Amino acid sequence: MGGGKRVVVVGAGFAGLAAADALRARGAEVTVLEARDRVGGRVWSVPFGDGAVVERGAEFILPDYEVMQSLATRFGIPLVLKGTPYGRRTAIGEEAVSDSDLEAAFERIRRGPPAGAASVGEAIAALELAPRQAALLRTRVAISNGHPVDDLDASVVEESASTFGDFANWTLAGGNMRLADALADELGDILHLSSPVRRIRWSDAGISIGTDDAELDADAAVIAIPTAPLGEIEFDPPLEGATASALRAVTYGQNSKLFIRLLTPAPPSAVMSIAGHFWTYTQLGADGEPAPFLVSYAGTRAAIEALGGSEQPERWVAATLSLRTDLDLDADPAAALLSNWDEDPWVRGSYSARSLASPIRDDDLQRPIGPLFFAGEHTAGAWHGLMEGALRSGGRAAEQLLDSRP
Repeated sequence: MGGGKRVVVVGAGFAGLAAADALRARGAEVTVLEARDRVGGRVWSVPFGDGAVVERGAEFILPDYEVMQSLATRFGIPLVLKGTPYGRRTAIGEEAVSDSDLEAAFERIRRGPPAGAASVGEAIAALELAPRQAALLRTRVAISNGHPVDDLDASVVEESASTFGDFANWTLAGGNMRLADALADELGDILHLSSPVRRIRWSDAGISIGTDDAELDADAAVIAIPTAPLGEIEFDPPLEGATASALRAVTYGQNSKLFIRLLTPAPPSAVMSIAGHFWTYTQLGADGEPAPFLVSYAGTRAAIEALGGSEQPERWVAATLSLRTDLDLDADPAAALLSNWDEDPWVRGSYSARSLASPIRDDDLQRPIGPLFFAGEHTAGAWHGLMEGALRSGGRAAEQLLDSRP
């Protein structure tokens, strides 16, 4: 199925936008449908405080994000060095682990999970580390994945290994959402916002997609949305087989962010609360000076609820102030900004987690069903859960579609 074919892309997050970009580059006639009133999906940059921009969703650009960095270069969007010691989050006080013990734990993790370990929890226990080291690793992996370590596949130990230690990290100047906006600007009026897909009729002869306002006919579709809203689309015939069951099996982590204004500038830092199951960080702004806010980041539903959830954010503010007594923070909960991924009806979670009970079936998730091709970070294999993975998945789905038979 080469250029000139009519394709509908469902979703204008990074995956859908990357798919649309790749399809148009090879001559496909593309229409993009997005349920929200904005592009970017789980990448959402917003103003905060006096002229600052914060990332309510995906934030850190890591050194191996080749596709994202290439697109940023294409659109002339500068990368901003954050300075945050992302890979070396320290615990303080009674939870503190010395630098040498932390490095020893990192080195042991880099060798991969011990033989026979099924879960991350079992793998860390088998390392026979000191209690504080083990607790730090368990907490960090749980926060990052938004999922309990005892139900994370042991392979997550290897996935996590590359994020331990010292390395640079960035965001895009003006916010990561600038990349989504740049891709969207090139699409022009073929992009339709506030257009959730409600039904898809499909066969080998083509597809018909229904929104609240329109019916669109096409030869194929790239479906680039999370699995919860996907499950609410009416498919005729229903999706069946290995790909369909793999999509239904995807488990999403639960993560939240809390942004608190800094009253006095502070250099980059990364401090974690093991007991509270959250980490906090400061960073540099686009001008190279300290950014005027702190981010507090929690993972797992239990941890978020223990911090007050969206009903009592003042509890999380108080816990953060108690942890970061080294900083001059605005103590007013009303001045803080809370961002909960699970409250977005078009996601209902943060990003895919390698659940032991319900594994991510990488190969099945990338297999098309007739004229339907699937993208999204959950389909990105080793890149799942990442902005880079979303972009790569969109390009992969577009290539699959374009290289398929008419």
